[in-house]
Amino acid sequence: MHDEILGGNRIIATLFSIFGAVAFVLSAVGLYGVMSFSVTQRTQEFGIRMALGADAARIFRMVMTQGAWQLGIGLVLGAGGAALLLGVLAAAALQNILFKVNTLDPFIYVGVAGMLALVAAASCFVPARRATQVDPIVALRYE
Repeated sequence: MHDEILGGNRIIATLFSIFGAVAFVLSAVGLYGVMSFSVTQRTQEFGIRMALGADAARIFRMVMTQGAWQLGIGLVLGAGGAALLLGVLAAAALQNILFKVNTLDPFIYVGVAGMLALVAAASCFVPARRATQVDPIVALRYE
């Protein structure tokens, strides 16, 4: 009897979890793709900077800073959209679906933002490392 009552809510919660995981992976792949493309487009710039004396740490920091700006803008827009959506439209509807969870719990939002920050850092790390290994001579001939 108890399982029959909670069966519908359990299915909805499972679907939300699956969609959340897919969105999480897509955000990581998307950020990695954007950063990888940006590094590829700026290969000549990195070569010139390294030829003029920039060290690998400075190039690495520059690429990671660009990723941090993208993350920050995304988090601000996402948090604003979530606050608007949940605070105004869906808080009452979601309260019926969620079991022992407050829809406006700040711990959940901070946790999700922290996880996205870790994924963004990991997604930016590989292109940033690739940017630091640019050979200035090859990069100046790169077109």
